Amino acid sequence: MNAVDKHGTGSGWRSAVALSAVAALLVLGGCGKKPGGQVVAVAGSEEITQQELRAEAMTAAPGTAQDFEAAAPVLLQRVIERNLLAEYARDQGLDRGPEYVARRRQLEQTLLASLAARKLAGAPKPPSDAEVSKFMADAPTWFAGRERLTLDQISFPTPADKSQIKALTELDSIDAIFAKLRAQGVKANRGRTVLDTGSIDPFVGKQIAALPNGEIFDLSTNGSTFIGTIVARAPSPTPSAQAAQAARDALVRGKSGKTVSDKVAELRKAAKISYAPAYQPIAK
Repeated sequence: MNAVDKHGTGSGWRSAVALSAVAALLVLGGCGKKPGGQVVAVAGSEEITQQELRAEAMTAAPGTAQDFEAAAPVLLQRVIERNLLAEYARDQGLDRGPEYVARRRQLEQTLLASLAARKLAGAPKPPSDAEVSKFMADAPTWFAGRERLTLDQISFPTPADKSQIKALTELDSIDAIFAKLRAQGVKANRGRTVLDTGSIDPFVGKQIAALPNGEIFDLSTNGSTFIGTIVARAPSPTPSAQAAQAARDALVRGKSGKTVSDKVAELRKAAKISYAPAYQPIAK
C-alpha cells in the first residue's frame, strides 16, 4: 500500500485506516490458525503458503523469482493486503455478482491456457549457427537493414467494408485522404511518427521499407487502420554483438509459438464448435 503522505493529504491516511479496520475484523475469524511449515502467514481466515509466494514472484518484476529470498517480505505484504481485501469483498457479497462470475471464468481460462502453452512450448532445441545466419539474412529489417522510418500517418477505426480502405489509398495524397475521412465524419488522427522496422514483423517491415518515399501504403491491425507515407529514413542496424542472440531468441519464440498454434489448430479441428447467427466467424 502507499505510504501515508507526510503532508497529510488525507487519501493515503484514509486508505491505511480503512485497510487496518478490515484487517482487525478479519483477523478475529482466523485466530485459530498459526504459521508453520509451508504456511508463512495467516491473514484473517486465509493461510498464505510458500507456494503462493513463489507464484506471486513469477508475476512480479523480472528477476524477482531468481532473488526470491530477498523479495519475499515485500511479496508477502502484497499477498496479505490482497487476501484481506478479497475476504472483505466476499463478506460484502461481491463474489456472487454476475461481473465476478464472468471475470473469474475469464481469469481461470486464461491461466489454464497459459499453463498449457508453457507446457507445450517446453524447452525448444537451440537453433544452429546456420539457422541463425539464415534467419538474419531472411529478416534484414531486424538486423543489418534495420531502419527508422519517419511517417506522415493517418489512423482510424478499421471499417467493416475493406473496399473503403482501397478507395482511400487510390487518392493522390495523404492530405486528400485525411480530408475525405473528415468529410465522411470518420474520427481520424494524423501526425508524424517514427517506425522502427526492428519492432514489426520482418515480412511486413521488408514490404514497407521497399516502398519509395512518398508512396501511400496501408496497414490494418487490432481494429485500427493506418495509412501513411515515408517522408524520411535513417539506417539503424542492430549492433553485431546483439544481433546473433536476438536472432536465436526470435527463433526459439517462433518454434514455441508454432508448437502451440499447431496444437490449437488440432484442438479446433477435433472440437465441435457452433455459433449463434450474429457471431459467425468473419471469413478471412
